[in-house]
Amino acid sequence: MKSQTILMLIGLLACLTSNSFGQTYSLGKNSNVINWKGYGEVGGFTQEGTISIKSSTLTVDKNGLYSGEVIIDMKSISNKDKTLVKHLKNTDFFDVKKFPTTKMSFSQTEGGSVSGELNIKGVSGNLSFIPSIKKVGDQIMVTGKATIDRTYYGIKYNSSSYFQDLGSYAIKNDFDIAFQLVYTLDP
Repeated sequence: MKSQTILMLIGLLACLTSNSFGQTYSLGKNSNVINWKGYGEVGGFTQEGTISIKSSTLTVDKNGLYSGEVIIDMKSISNKDKTLVKHLKNTDFFDVKKFPTTKMSFSQTEGGSVSGELNIKGVSGNLSFIPSIKKVGDQIMVTGKATIDRTYYGIKYNSSSYFQDLGSYAIKNDFDIAFQLVYTLDP
């Protein structure tokens, strides 16, 4: 009986302590898409589409700073051109059979910027951006943009940094992502 009381007190103390040091939020069901945009080297050509977030959590620490994780479902990459989608999913680009998800772990610094580790195709790299973060009631909205160098992650298809004489087939190394994510406080 005494050991049960002690265990209950330890459990209660752990709950109280974790709530005083941070709160955890989960991504809302209607907020699970990232917009992407890639660019041709010549003529202002662009391609854009969306990709779905499989899961994401956000934690607010006792100082009001954010950290979390985003898991992206690479099989969900979309574009109006179905041939392009098939190409983006193959080994020339994201190889979604072998790498069905991409992961980003992140944390906010005192200055408000967010930095983290992005893992694409088994390669980890740093990613930084300055998001807009608004808290309303038990929800947090995170809006932001980032630029990613695909070649760092081994995606060299039609990169003029690696191949010569591509002409209008050359694709810029950098692509952009943009997102507006709404998180809800976990019960």
